Amino acid sequence: MTHFQDLRYGARLMRRKPMFSAIAVLTLGLGIGLTATMFSIVNGAILKGLPFDESDRLVSVTRSDMAQGSENMAVPLHDFEEWREEQRVFEVLAGYTTGTFNVRGSEGAERYSGGWMTANAFDVLRARPILGRTFVEGEDAPGAELVTVISHRIWQDRFGGDPVVLGQTLFINGEQATIVGVMGERFMFPVSQLLWLPERRQAIDFQRGGPGTPFLQAFGRLRPEVSIDRANLEMSRVAAGIAEAHPATNENIGVKVQPFTDLFIGDEPRRMLFVMLGGVFCVLLIACANVANLLLGQAALRSKEIAVRSALGATRGRVIMQFLTEPLVLAFAGAGLGVGIAWVGIRLFERALVATEPPFWLDFSIDGTVLLFVVAITLFATLVSGLLPAIRASGGDMNETLKDDSRGASSFRGGRWTTVLVIGEVSLSVVLLVAAGLMIRSVTELASIDFGFTTEDIFTARLGIPEADQGYSDVARRIRFFEEVEARLATEPSVRSVALTNSLPGFSAPSNRSSIEGREYATPTDHPSVRTAVITPGFFSMLGVAPVEGRVFGAEDREDGLPVAIVNRGLVDLHFPEGDVIGSRIRLGGTESQEPWLTIVGVVPDLFMAGVQNENPAGLYTPLAQSSNVRFMSISARTSGPALMLTPRVREAVGLVDADIPIYWVRTLAEGIQQENWFFRIFGGLFTVMGAAALFLAAIGLYGVMSFSVSRRTKEMGVRMALGAQRQDVIRLIMRQGAWQLALGISMGLAGAWATSSLLTNFLFGVESRDPLTFLGTILVLVAVGLVASWVPALRATRADPLVAMRDDHMAHSAAHSQPGR
Repeated sequence: MTHFQDLRYGARLMRRKPMFSAIAVLTLGLGIGLTATMFSIVNGAILKGLPFDESDRLVSVTRSDMAQGSENMAVPLHDFEEWREEQRVFEVLAGYTTGTFNVRGSEGAERYSGGWMTANAFDVLRARPILGRTFVEGEDAPGAELVTVISHRIWQDRFGGDPVVLGQTLFINGEQATIVGVMGERFMFPVSQLLWLPERRQAIDFQRGGPGTPFLQAFGRLRPEVSIDRANLEMSRVAAGIAEAHPATNENIGVKVQPFTDLFIGDEPRRMLFVMLGGVFCVLLIACANVANLLLGQAALRSKEIAVRSALGATRGRVIMQFLTEPLVLAFAGAGLGVGIAWVGIRLFERALVATEPPFWLDFSIDGTVLLFVVAITLFATLVSGLLPAIRASGGDMNETLKDDSRGASSFRGGRWTTVLVIGEVSLSVVLLVAAGLMIRSVTELASIDFGFTTEDIFTARLGIPEADQGYSDVARRIRFFEEVEARLATEPSVRSVALTNSLPGFSAPSNRSSIEGREYATPTDHPSVRTAVITPGFFSMLGVAPVEGRVFGAEDREDGLPVAIVNRGLVDLHFPEGDVIGSRIRLGGTESQEPWLTIVGVVPDLFMAGVQNENPAGLYTPLAQSSNVRFMSISARTSGPALMLTPRVREAVGLVDADIPIYWVRTLAEGIQQENWFFRIFGGLFTVMGAAALFLAAIGLYGVMSFSVSRRTKEMGVRMALGAQRQDVIRLIMRQGAWQLALGISMGLAGAWATSSLLTNFLFGVESRDPLTFLGTILVLVAVGLVASWVPALRATRADPLVAMRDDHMAHSAAHSQPGR
C-alpha cells in the first residue's frame, strides 16, 4: 500500500509541474524509443533466428580453406554425401543451392528466385505446406519426374489462390514440373526464394574435383544434446578423414558449424549493429543525465520538505524510495512514448530495407522480447536519472536546512553534480556526432562519385538462359540469342545506344586468378586477381567512354578470330608499370589453366568493376562472341527519354526472340548502384538520427542547467547590476560558466571519439575514420549550439530589474523570519 501511495504521489507531482513533466517525458521517450528501435533491429537480425520450431538448433555447415584463409565456402557434392554418412551430431543434414528460374505457364514467362533442395530439407526445417506436400524420398533421384513446391506469392499471383492448384504444371527452365505443394505466406527459405525444385544430382555422376562438380550449401538440425562447439569438433574429425582419403582435393579443408543466420549476417555487419546499439544507449544515457539534472533542480527546491519528513521520523531509505517514485512515473510515461517512437522507427527501417530484398526471416517488430527490453531500460533510466538526486536530496543536514529557511534551498549543494552530468552529456554527444559525421560524409562521397559517365538515363534489365534448356546447349545459339536481342533494341526510336554485359559498371564483377605471359609465379596465390566482364562491342560507346590506348572490340572479334581482351587502367598500373601493355597476352586461371591466351588490344578507364569501393580495381573485358560459358547478361540501353519507359518495349523485343525468356531486375543504372550500396544510405541515416538526438538532448541539458543556475543567482545579478555592472558583463559572467563546461566536455568527447572511431573503419566510404574535417565540424556545431544554450538564460538574467530582484529576496527573507515559532 505504501508503494502504491508513493506512485500516486509521484503522479500528483507530475500534474503539478506539467512543463517539467513534459520535458522529462519527451527526453526519456526519445532515449528509450531510439534504444528500443535499435534493439528490435538487432533482435530481428541476430537474436531471433529462423521462424521454425527450435530454430536455435538449425545450423549451417560450410567448408573452410585454412591455407587460403577462406571461410563459409559451399560444399562439393562428394563431400556433402560423405558428411551425411559419417556425421553423428545432426538429426538430419540437408542441402540447397539457389538461382533464378524461368517459369512459363498460362500467364506467360516470368523470372523467379528459387532453390534446389535435397528431399529432406523441408523436414529439417520442420516447415509444413499450407496445401499439398513437400518433396519425398526418390524425387531427388537423377531422372525422377520433376515436381515443384511453390510459394504463397506465386500461388496468389499466377493462380489467384486457386485451391485446386495441386497437380497443375509449369515449365521451369524449359522442363515440365508438377506442383505438389504450396508453402505459407512467410516461407521463402533460405533468403527470398519463391519456388523450389528437388536437387536431382548425385556425386557418382561427377568426377571429384573435376569441372562441373555441383556445390551445395549444407545445413542441419543439431541433436538436442549437441552444442555447436561439439559439432565443430566432430565435423572437423570427419573433414580430416576425407582429407586423408582425398589429399588432392581436400588438403587443408576444414569445416565450420555456426547458427544458420550467421551465414548471412557476417562478422562486420554484426559488429556494426552492436556498435549502433551502443550508440543509441549513449543517447539514452544523455537523456537520463538530462532528467537527473532536472530532478536535482527539483530536489533543491524540495529540500525543506525533505528535511521536515526526516524530522518527523522518515528514514533516509524511505525518503530515497519516495523520491524515486517521480522518476519511475516519468520513465514509464516516457516508455509509452518510446514504444510509439520505436514503432515508427521500425516501420521506416523496414521501408528503407525493402529494395535490398532482405532475408525472409528478418522480423523487426515490437514483440515480447522487445517489450521486456523496454521495461529493463525503463527501470535502468529510473535508477540512473533518479538515484543521484534522491541520494543528494536525502543526505543534507536536516537542522541546517530547517534553519536556512530564507531561501528555501540554499543549503542544498547540487551544482557540482549538475556540472558533471552536463560535461558527460557533451562528451557522449561528441562521440555520437563524430560517428554521424563520418557516416554522412560517406553517403555524401558516395553520391558524388564521378563514374565518368551518367547513370540516370541508362535502362538496365537482366535476362538469362537456363542450363536445363536443351534449345541453348549450343554456344553459338546462346550468343545468337543475345545478339538478336541487342539488334532488336537498337532499332527502338528512344534508344540512343545499347549493349549487353554480364556485369554492369559500378557493380562488383567476378574475380579470377590470371597469368601474364612471360611472368613466373612461385605459388598459386601469386597469380594476379582480376575482375572480369563479358561485353558486346557497343558497350563503351553506350557509356560514352573512349579508350585510353588501343581500340575497343569490333565486328572482327568473333569466335574464329584472334582471342582478345581489353584491360582497364587499374590493371595497367598494377601489372604493366612500364606501359607496354598493347600486344601483351594474359589468360584467366593459374599455371595449369587451359584457357586461351588473350591479346590485349585496348586500355579503358576504370569503370568501378570492383564496385564503388573499387578494391582490387584491376579489370579485364572479353567480347561476348568469344565467350563460351555465358548464360546471363544485362541489357544496358541509353535512352532519349525516361529510362524505365522503355520496359514494355524491351519485354516485347526479348519475347519476339524467345517467348520463354523473361526480363527481371528492371531499373536504371543509378537505381541499381544505389540498391547495391544500401548499407551506407540506411546506416548513415540511422547515425544521423542518433547524432541529431544527442545534439538536441545535450543542448537542452546545458540550457536547463544554465537556466536553473541563473534563477538561483537572481539576487547576485541584481547586486552586480546595482553596483554598476553592464549587461554584457553579466552575460559574459554566465556564459563563461557554460563555456568551460562545454570546453571540458568537448575535450573529453574528442578523446573518446578518437579512440572509438576506428570501429567504423570498414563501414566508411571515401573518408578516414579520423577525418579532421569531421572532427572540426563536430567541434564547431557543438560550440555554436552550446553557446546559444548558455546565451539565452544569460540574456534573460539581464532583463530582470535589480531593485525588484533584491526586494523580492528581502521580502522572502523577512517573511520566513516572521512566521510563528521563529
